[in-house]
Amino acid sequence: MSDDTTDTDDQWAHIEALMKSGGQITLGRMAPLDGVAVAGDEHNLYAALRRRPDETLPALLQRLNQAIGLAQSGGTRTNEINDSRYVLKPPSTRKRR
Repeated sequence: MSDDTTDTDDQWAHIEALMKSGGQITLGRMAPLDGVAVAGDEHNLYAALRRRPDETLPALLQRLNQAIGLAQSGGTRTNEINDSRYVLKPPSTRKRR
């Protein structure tokens, strides 16, 4: 595999920037849902997407990249998972004794 990541960095620049700043993305199953892509950091949930029928992984990553960029520029946060059965919340913090 080549060390030249310029094409990848340009293609998914917002994902790359989020990960470099300590954020993370999660791809895969989040019970009870299959095909989920979530991006956030310790303070914010930027995007939560459901993979569309017949959507390729690169297409899902591109949508995630766009949603992260929109959220970070002050736009709306995309949450395709939030419904009456499943609600995403930021992690709770417990007070230390």
